[in-house]
Amino acid sequence: MRGVSNNGNDSASSSFVPALEVRDLRKSFGNVSVLEGISLSVREGEVISVIGPSGSGKSTLARCICRLEEIDGGEVFLYGDRIDNGKHSNRDIARLVGMIFQQFNLFPHLSVLENIILSPVRILGNSPKAAEEKAMALLQRVGLCEKKSARPNELSGGQRQRVAIARALAMNPKIMLFDEPTSALDPELVGEVLDVIADLAQSGMTMMIITHEMLFAKEVSDRVLFMDGGKILEQGPPDSIFTSPKVPRTQLFLQRMLAHVGKELVQAHSDERTWTHDA
Repeated sequence: MRGVSNNGNDSASSSFVPALEVRDLRKSFGNVSVLEGISLSVREGEVISVIGPSGSGKSTLARCICRLEEIDGGEVFLYGDRIDNGKHSNRDIARLVGMIFQQFNLFPHLSVLENIILSPVRILGNSPKAAEEKAMALLQRVGLCEKKSARPNELSGGQRQRVAIARALAMNPKIMLFDEPTSALDPELVGEVLDVIADLAQSGMTMMIITHEMLFAKEVSDRVLFMDGGKILEQGPPDSIFTSPKVPRTQLFLQRMLAHVGKELVQAHSDERTWTHDA
């Protein structure tokens, strides 16, 4: 567990404006309710992971925060500024939030370097030279300098996702949202992407990570949220959620995950007895 002060104790940080705040967010597709009154806040520098079964509304939540989906009700704030009321352009949002998708969404006709510098030049107004210098520094960070001239179809899935992360960081966002960033990858490529995300977490980047990588969520997060049925059913520090969940639905979800992840998921760092049966 990444350890920062308060571990989600909002009373201790109530004098600070959250980096991200969602109030009573609701979203439906036709007659299907996907988000049912979601409320959450994320402090600057905090890393939260959102876990839960497929179809629980996790990805829709991220898309609503980035305004890729219109919401039906509720409010979304970035650093105290409401951004769901049509007063901010998509470019305004892109300056604050970088989003990484399950699919990499790179422009196939552009090189790696061109993909990264496009938005800083067009949206931020950076000079091509400055954008290229920043892009090369980011490629160094994600370990892909030698791929600067490659096209996306010449890269592995893990490499493409690392380029997508570099592209998002080139906009100097204050918040990063990751929507299942490893779900489209072959298992042997997952680690290289998680390493980059873990490095961002250690650097103090504010992040919300939607993931099925339970052990990664346990290690990298300050707080974990469990969603099901369009609601946040439980949240707390990773050790609390993974070793002693209080909600039966969370317990059932984690018990089912044990078959795929192993007992390490529900072992507390101090090795105290956990809620799960000994295996």
